[in-house]
Amino acid sequence: MVRVVVVGNPGGPRVAGFAAALARRGWPPPVMVPWLDVLAGHDRLAELVAAGTLVRLDSPGRDFAVERHLLARGADEPDDEDAAASHLPAGAARDLPFEKGRVLSPRQWYRGFRVVLRELAGRFPDARWLTPPADVIDLFDKRRCRARLAAAGVTVPAAVGPARSCDELLAAMHAAGRMRVFVKLACGSSGSGVVAFAVGRGRVQATTTVELVRRAGRWLMFNSRRVRRYETPAEVAALFDTLCPEGVVVEEWVPKAGLRDQTCDLRVLAIAGEPRHAVARLSRTPITNLHLLNDRADADELRAVVPPERWDAALADCRRAAAAFAGCWHLGIDLAFTPGFRRHAVFEANAFGDLLPGIHWNGLDTYEAQAALLEAEGSAS
Repeated sequence: MVRVVVVGNPGGPRVAGFAAALARRGWPPPVMVPWLDVLAGHDRLAELVAAGTLVRLDSPGRDFAVERHLLARGADEPDDEDAAASHLPAGAARDLPFEKGRVLSPRQWYRGFRVVLRELAGRFPDARWLTPPADVIDLFDKRRCRARLAAAGVTVPAAVGPARSCDELLAAMHAAGRMRVFVKLACGSSGSGVVAFAVGRGRVQATTTVELVRRAGRWLMFNSRRVRRYETPAEVAALFDTLCPEGVVVEEWVPKAGLRDQTCDLRVLAIAGEPRHAVARLSRTPITNLHLLNDRADADELRAVVPPERWDAALADCRRAAAAFAGCWHLGIDLAFTPGFRRHAVFEANAFGDLLPGIHWNGLDTYEAQAALLEAEGSAS
């Protein structure tokens, strides 16, 4: 049986779910290689990975030691696209104290992750990557991801324009004739740095998970489970002048259809190119991420009220999104229908979007479905 190697953080729910699914199908346990070992340069990958070895990359998140290493690795990496992004010297990055929820130089973190992924791809060109490093690089930059989706014909929200400050954001909105936009950290995940922003009649309102804290004369950003609103020009300027230099994507605000008197969107998991698992995410705010304690519903409940042709069109876009990242064994896709289900839009795709506890397809959870299809493919070959 083909060896499976997982690069991830030990004890993470994705790692545990995948290992349990393999065990239930009689596979030997995957060999776990911690991200921390990879970053420290003393991993066992050279002795484990040969041609044809299945390698699953898992999220490096939720481990502060890993975060510090990635920030340090990104300190000296060039990045012309976001030259204004905050910069932490490598030594300072390694010595950072832990502060719960602190958003620490996300673009620098991305640069560090990018160089590590490129090194892995170069070291093991003949491995069978379940999510290829080059695809993870593009999926972790929403601008690059959006470009690949659009090039594949996927329906994505209209771009509003680049913005490195609040003034640039307002100017881009004016030029595009948009009064409402979504602003997202280009390299954020799990709702980090997402802002639903509206202007009009002398008023501004920014709805976000970002909490601003003033310290030593500058603003710091923290992620919060409490969605908050900033409604004065001074607050909004502080928010975007702190957020935008880290690199953002600005898109039209696509209004979402409702379900159970809440706004609703979908996380769809494509496996081997086909949409399989799906969950509806419900919120009383414009931000629907489930970790914010929002409600969820079975996707069939939403499907029951969506015209069949509109549902089929959305799934066709999910297939196009999966084809845009055809090397990825699994891909999490976020999309929403507009009110009245007249159209839909795909917001983004996620490299590590298969953590959907309790969601089944043909009686299989997300990891069992992957294991079953891997097994079937192996038997066929």
